[in-house]
Amino acid sequence: MANEKNDEVAALAAAMPRALIESGRSVPIAEDWISRKRAATSDGCVELPRYPLDSGLWDGLFEVRRARRVVRGLEAAAEALDREAAGLSRAAATRSAGRRISRLLVLSNDGAPRFYRQAMRIVEKHVDRAAAIVIDADEADFGDAVFGGGRRLRAILLDHKDAVVYLLDRLVPSAEAPPDLSS
Repeated sequence: MANEKNDEVAALAAAMPRALIESGRSVPIAEDWISRKRAATSDGCVELPRYPLDSGLWDGLFEVRRARRVVRGLEAAAEALDREAAGLSRAAATRSAGRRISRLLVLSNDGAPRFYRQAMRIVEKHVDRAAAIVIDADEADFGDAVFGGGRRLRAILLDHKDAVVYLLDRLVPSAEAPPDLSS
């Protein structure tokens, strides 16, 4: 079991955005991710890592939205990933082989089982570049964190690798500040 977890952590760490790999943050994030995913599964929840909506993540979600790096809703996320996939298939000759997480689907914790199955199908379809996490917040709190003002939200897609790096880096505390998103 320990070897299986180590292999899973190594594979996920290798699939993290290059900026996280180069900074040495990919392994701690992957270890935490896998532990949270296994805990969620053992609790009978959907097989996705669950993160508390703490102040760091709240600020991170607000900043990625402010930087205009989110696609709102599960259907819009699927359409955006499909459009990108079409462009990527045309450029496949120049693309490196292997998985690299450059898109992140962030979900609230109050969806119906059908909602999570649909989210998992989207991630499985785009597994070469997409991953998903669940935020321990209902749609009202999640909407407040991202958009403020009492808006409800169940799903967003971070549609740029810099936004993905920014948010992933906030999931596991470090001594360093996360990268600047304003560029």
